[in-house]
Amino acid sequence: MSSGEQPNDAWSIAMSDESNSRWFDGLTDESKLNLLIARVDQMDKRAQRSEKEMQARIAELWKRLLESERSNKSSSKLNAPWRKIGNVTKKSSLESVERGGCEEEGFEPGKECQLPRDAYSITRRSSLESVEHGGCEEEGFEPGEEYQLPRDAYSILGCWKSNSRPFWIALLVISVQIAFLLLLLTDQIGSTGESDLVVVPVNVPRIVHASQALATIVAIFDQDDLRSAIEGYFDGLPTRFRGDMAFQRMNKPQWNFCCGIRFVQGFLSVFASFVLAVQSETVFDVLLNFLGVKFVSELDDLAFNLCQLGYFGVQPQRASKCIVEAQFQQDDRNKADENTWNRSWFRKYAHVIGVFGILAFLLGLFFFVLISQNSGDFSAQEISMTLAEGSVPFAALFSGCYRSSRTGKMFVRRVAYEQMGFEDDGGLLGFCGDVDGEKAWTFTFNSVDPCKNIYARTEATTTFNILELGNSQWYSMEGVSLGNTQISRVLDSSAECGKTISDDANDKLCEQLDVQGFVDGNQQGLRSTSFYKMKVNSTGATVFTNQALRHPIYVGSSSTPTHYELILFTGQCWVLTRTIAAESDSELSMQDYMNEDAAFLSTLETIVKTGDHVELVTSSVTAAEGFPTPLGRRWYYMQKSEDPELNYPSADLSRPQEMNLRCAKCDNITNPCYYGGICRMDKTCDC
Repeated sequence: MSSGEQPNDAWSIAMSDESNSRWFDGLTDESKLNLLIARVDQMDKRAQRSEKEMQARIAELWKRLLESERSNKSSSKLNAPWRKIGNVTKKSSLESVERGGCEEEGFEPGKECQLPRDAYSITRRSSLESVEHGGCEEEGFEPGEEYQLPRDAYSILGCWKSNSRPFWIALLVISVQIAFLLLLLTDQIGSTGESDLVVVPVNVPRIVHASQALATIVAIFDQDDLRSAIEGYFDGLPTRFRGDMAFQRMNKPQWNFCCGIRFVQGFLSVFASFVLAVQSETVFDVLLNFLGVKFVSELDDLAFNLCQLGYFGVQPQRASKCIVEAQFQQDDRNKADENTWNRSWFRKYAHVIGVFGILAFLLGLFFFVLISQNSGDFSAQEISMTLAEGSVPFAALFSGCYRSSRTGKMFVRRVAYEQMGFEDDGGLLGFCGDVDGEKAWTFTFNSVDPCKNIYARTEATTTFNILELGNSQWYSMEGVSLGNTQISRVLDSSAECGKTISDDANDKLCEQLDVQGFVDGNQQGLRSTSFYKMKVNSTGATVFTNQALRHPIYVGSSSTPTHYELILFTGQCWVLTRTIAAESDSELSMQDYMNEDAAFLSTLETIVKTGDHVELVTSSVTAAEGFPTPLGRRWYYMQKSEDPELNYPSADLSRPQEMNLRCAKCDNITNPCYYGGICRMDKTCDC
């Protein structure tokens, strides 16, 4: 090859490079060939390695591209332009924009489409930009604070057209929700037959009061619907939105209706929580009732979640999805001068003022209830108590009506009950915090402390309401059962707790009694054999003489104010006295003496309280017998008591006495003549 010719083979070309020729200087041809082969292999391996790295890099770029597209797709609506609410243009243009220019007749949601990539598509897009913006992009518009609607059925109700399926499903759910709350309140308010609007416990432990107050506070601040309703109403209809074009049809009347019905439901939920809280008697009941109302108040949230899952169909599912993705702006939202009091400031903090106003109202009601409970206002003010026979001394005398203490006397936050008409020396029902280490209701008399001079007590209890012991066992201080004591509420004290016997009942008693079969040798010829009915008109009755004065008293035919015999009712039995000697004006008639002389009332109290002057006693008269009469009863000698100061007349059943009382004057109805005799006009029998 001449010097002017260019190399045309690979070897010559490679050797023409000075950098390559230096590698082969001084080497044989065979060595040069081997070295060249090794270098080619090295370059080939490097090329293969670079190709793998390139493929890995390309795969990574594809992955990032797909993730970016996926992210861009999910936020495509957020990148959409802001549109004014209520600025609706032609339906055809809006539908085209709403569907992105890709939905055709028969289009199924979920499929994607794109405009053709040609000049016509560019022209179409430019022509639709003004419609897509809805003519709402104002000149110099600056996006403000963005917010979203609550994810519940009320948002669907306020945004979707009234002739759409989502609207009516949301309205149905809200109607069920409010109906539940109204039924609950109706069941708790005024439906128990009590005079009170809401039946509140007599009282509860302080720990329950604390839990009631906390439950009320939590119920208000946990009620999102109440807060959102106030905030939404005063903020007004949103100005702009970014999302589905359906929001452009929102209007102020529908928005205010949504806020109003949301407020009603929220307030009903809070009020129901409060009512159930103050009616609860344990902390567990407070929490259980609170959770029950919370479940009802969250039905709208549950319905929204079911819409998202497609349980109510495609349209409600799409509506819920649009609400989740949509964003809104309000020109005047949270824009106020905090240094001045003006309308804008009030609108901004209206929900705070409203929530705290309702909280103050309910807490005011709560403290009213608390004070009333601790004052005994919710306790039964008048009760009737019937002590079992023989349970305490003079049991029959203390059976009757009791009224809450006139002076507001309370023991351990429980009302004390005093015997009606005998508040100073009659029976006392009260609660004692330490009865041999236990808490119990007690009965005593002539005492101002229910923990002293106890005659009867209940089993250990912490109840604040004595009516809960309506038919319970009572015990002596020694633990001996005294039988059941019946306690009930008095509805009409004038009818149930009267101090006189009706004239009709009085007339049924025989006018004159004849004594048969009882002759005392020591008093033969001195004892009266006939007794006449008299009614004592006295206002100075005590607990011991009350029953005797309420019933007629039979006076011996030969009685005078200085020496007289009586047959009277003590409240539990009839007694026949010996001849009683008294220091009195003998010129008075027996009727005037009984009405006017205080010594007679003192004698009556002595007879009933200590059994003094008593000779014979009948068996006990039970309440089931109604108005008592001495006719037809067995008579016994009086049983002696170990306590002379408390010797209430009672029969010694082991010592009967053959004595019989017969009505001296006949009556064809109440006392007919024997053997078919005829009762004459003068009340004597014609046999």
